[in-house]
Amino acid sequence: MSLRLAAFLFALLLLAPAQAANVKPLTAVKGVPVWFVEDHSVPVLALTVSLPAGSAYDPPGKSGMAALAAALLGEGAGQLPAGAFQTALAARGIRLEIETGRDFTTVSILTLSSGAKEAFHLLGLALSKPRFDGDAVNRVRAQLLQDVERDREDPDRIAELGFHSLYFGPYTYGRPVQGEPHELQAITLQELHNFARTHWVCGGMKIALAGDIGAASATSLLHSAFGNLPGAAPPPPPKPPRLGAPGLHILPMKTAQPAVIFGLAGPLRDNRDFLAAALANHILGVGPGAHLMQDVRERRGLTYGVSTRLVSYGRAGLILGDVTAQSEMVRRAVVALRDAMSRFAREGPSEQELADAKQYLKGAFPLGFTSDAGIASRLAEFQQQGLSADYPGRYAAMVDSVSMSDVRRVARYWFDPARMTVVVAGSLSKGNTEPADSP
Repeated sequence: MSLRLAAFLFALLLLAPAQAANVKPLTAVKGVPVWFVEDHSVPVLALTVSLPAGSAYDPPGKSGMAALAAALLGEGAGQLPAGAFQTALAARGIRLEIETGRDFTTVSILTLSSGAKEAFHLLGLALSKPRFDGDAVNRVRAQLLQDVERDREDPDRIAELGFHSLYFGPYTYGRPVQGEPHELQAITLQELHNFARTHWVCGGMKIALAGDIGAASATSLLHSAFGNLPGAAPPPPPKPPRLGAPGLHILPMKTAQPAVIFGLAGPLRDNRDFLAAALANHILGVGPGAHLMQDVRERRGLTYGVSTRLVSYGRAGLILGDVTAQSEMVRRAVVALRDAMSRFAREGPSEQELADAKQYLKGAFPLGFTSDAGIASRLAEFQQQGLSADYPGRYAAMVDSVSMSDVRRVARYWFDPARMTVVVAGSLSKGNTEPADSP
């Protein structure tokens, strides 16, 4: 793709307007939910496909299977080896992005509408007839192994990986998405083909499409690209064997400043408590005026920053946060944030805080729909989390309907610091490492 075409495509991406509320379900591929937003303002088309092929589906002893297979998705298909496949994408200015999460592998395409037919054809070919050529597999596997090695030197990544392992245990969400090195090394070509055949399928697939195409043309292209994929869904991954490991856990490593992650159980996105929890979380841990920042940073000076967010996996929800503090301040900062969370759980927010949080959530929500690519991405997120196609259109009214009693009830139920798992990658004292401990 020429630099001029790339610049033009990027400009169109930024200019495409939001029409998130006008979501139309399409019947294009049997058993596959398709959410479609038609927008002819600019000649751009964005497609996001969610496959039941996240790391939670990795076979026992083969962590990294989903990530390795996904990384090879653009490395040739059918009669096209890797170089020819990439050339075909570039010739029509087609941007292909693949991301492996814990529940899904998400494949996104952005193309000028004139290249839609070729884009859909190439993606359908990649999913139905992956090559997994030996040289490509060796090269991509080596890249993933390098990434894993780099992660071992990054305190933030060590804390994140350690938290998931401690919180969820050794299965499903507790395993690293990119895999353990020795298990990643052991994956065979046949196992990759087996994984693609059983997980790059219509069963469990979800499709979000936005941009310059009519419903009839979209239906035809989707059917031609995905209609011949296997229909059977893979067996769902097992539930995490445990949730939570309350206390303070130290993962010793030499670093100038430790990375601290804390978390506790939270509601899933389709839970009736989710929006009330989102409002409570915003008041407690989002932005400079949040309770945690005011209490732990402004009043006590124990941290450079502290924040929380809601994370919703398919089988578990989290209230996840992080703290930035000097080694010798971490223990006191953790005690302070527990105190602040406990106080918030008892007292809840003020009326003004709740009104401000509602205004913020309603105002921020449309910002994710300012381009066709953004629309497809957000709709895919909602699909993955089990929401209905009318969710974007109902969002503001649902936020407004949350009452103060809802938020206080949710704060008492979900924001209980006694259940909090805290993981520190680094040390609690300068120049030293320490064993696991709890304050």
